[in-house]
Amino acid sequence: MGVSDDVEAEAPAQVLALILSADGSVSERALGLLDELGAFDLLGVSRKRFIELARDCSCRIDPGLCERSWLSDEDIGWIEALLDAVRQPDDRILVCRLAAAAMEDDGLVTHGARLVLDHALAHWRIDAGTLPPASRKARAG
Repeated sequence: MGVSDDVEAEAPAQVLALILSADGSVSERALGLLDELGAFDLLGVSRKRFIELARDCSCRIDPGLCERSWLSDEDIGWIEALLDAVRQPDDRILVCRLAAAAMEDDGLVTHGARLVLDHALAHWRIDAGTLPPASRKARAG
């Protein structure tokens, strides 16, 4: 399953939106932190577009995700095509840093978000322990 050039340009933002909306929606607190970190500029999308991407992702992911401890084959196919569209290692690390920061700051690490983030880390072969934290002072970069 491939992705179009338009999707590829927004792939880092879409992966982050997918992670943060895996259980249905992105919290206002997480959006506020992303604003503070300058995440939307770093990802090349507006806040409004990010919310649209999150809504699309939450509609596409299997609604039973929060009730089980694995991704469905259909979810894996779609998620991995999207993950593969994020080609630059720096973009992959940025997405993971921002996701981890938003999940930590929100104080509520949802099961679905953790499941999708862990899948992204494994797929991209990134060790979560080696990720530098996103910080408001460093503006995630």
